[in-house]
Amino acid sequence: MIKQVDNPILEIHDLTVSYEQSPVLWNVDLSLPAGKLIGILGPNGAGKSTLIKAIMGLVDHSSGYVKIFDKNLSEVRSRISYVPQRESVDWNFPTSVLDVVTMGTYGKLGIFRRPGKNEKSLALASLEKVGMSAFAKRQISELSGGQQQRVFIARALAQEADLYLMDEPFAGVDMATENAIFELLQEMAKAGKTVIVVHHDIHSAMKYFDWMIMLNLHLVASGPKDDVVTEELLRKTYGGKLNLLTKVSEIIRRKDFNPLKN
Repeated sequence: MIKQVDNPILEIHDLTVSYEQSPVLWNVDLSLPAGKLIGILGPNGAGKSTLIKAIMGLVDHSSGYVKIFDKNLSEVRSRISYVPQRESVDWNFPTSVLDVVTMGTYGKLGIFRRPGKNEKSLALASLEKVGMSAFAKRQISELSGGQQQRVFIARALAQEADLYLMDEPFAGVDMATENAIFELLQEMAKAGKTVIVVHHDIHSAMKYFDWMIMLNLHLVASGPKDDVVTEELLRKTYGGKLNLLTKVSEIIRRKDFNPLKN
């Protein structure tokens, strides 16, 4: 089930990505609507992070193209915010939490302007949204993994982008923090932002996402959650790893799943 979208915010056509001549994604075709909270799901090694990196131009394409706002990435980069995996960042760099979040404002300042009062206020407001205001003066190396992840999300918020790409933003955060951040992302989508999240937990995905991309080296499905979360498509996505899906399958069979519960 692959739903095509009129006037998509993101369009991918015939995308193949290979590492050392071995394809890790092949023939991905999809289009995504604006103003949605979108999850990319699939088993480990399915190519989820590679898809995000391909959209951001961080890995080479063997074939295909990506259009964002119907333009090439280079023309719209300032409208896009990218949150990489926490493990890809040197958290020992000597800088404060507030400085890291303020970096999110640099893209709109230009080369010769330095952040001022407005940028600092925006950075503090972004920290408030992720519950990290009390840590503004703390060195980032002193934070826990979950706190570092929240700081990274705050930096993305400070960019005031139109499209957000987040690679495993909930890795290392507790359940209460995950729920709070998901609610924030839902608010952003309601305000017209588009948020695309690489995620690993099908249960919370069913609760929060509007749209899902099911991936396992190739595109299995892309569409509204209620159309994509079926037992057949979950089996095609996760293959033999059905121990992850027992609870989900039971819910689907009973047909009593309601994303507004819980």
